[in-house]
Amino acid sequence: MTKVDKNNSRTRLEQREADIIDAATRLFADAGFHGASTRRIAAEAGVSEGTLFHYFGTKHALLQAILDDFYAQLIESAREGIESVMGTRERLLLLAKNHLRALMENQALMMRLIQVYLSVDINYYKDYKNSPIHQLNYRYTRIFDNVMKEGMERGYIREDLQLSAVRDLFFGGLEYGMRTLMGRKYNKERIAAYVEAIVEPLWQSMQSHAVTPHAGPDERLDEVCSRLERIAVRLEKTS
Repeated sequence: MTKVDKNNSRTRLEQREADIIDAATRLFADAGFHGASTRRIAAEAGVSEGTLFHYFGTKHALLQAILDDFYAQLIESAREGIESVMGTRERLLLLAKNHLRALMENQALMMRLIQVYLSVDINYYKDYKNSPIHQLNYRYTRIFDNVMKEGMERGYIREDLQLSAVRDLFFGGLEYGMRTLMGRKYNKERIAAYVEAIVEPLWQSMQSHAVTPHAGPDERLDEVCSRLERIAVRLEKTS
């Protein structure tokens, strides 16, 4: 088999796997996890049931693959987004909008699948830290943590904050906000305003006292120099 043939074969295999995941996603959303049979998913994907089980040994593995795909897209969009803005507040707003957008676009499906996941994965409650969904959440929330830590290093955010508590407030508020928005007709502009209404009070409570938004040019320059000095000291300690 030539290199071109191998590449074409790999592409076909990847496409077939993607087709199965797409079909399962649609059917799980329509009929629920238990209502969508593997035979029906295979037919929807245009493959045999045996082929489906070749790619995914169990229905639970297929559920995990859907969650993996959802988080992969969420992580990618979050990482790309924060690279386009510099300010800590602006990055937090971007993460919040991206998170709420993903939840709103997939609200019925993801809420249903996560509920099913919690009911079928016995290890979730016994050993949460080693469960697959914890690993996905860990990878995703590290993006938020890094934005916060960078904000602390720049002197914008108080260093005495308990990061895990702030993280819970941030994501918990957004996910509860999604439930509020589900029952209302909101366009993108109003959703963006709602996100800002959630994030702004949290941002105000996190700000360092050293930050003086209305300071003059000389005072702002002094603040920048002080922050650079603090960063240099930390770098020396870690080197």
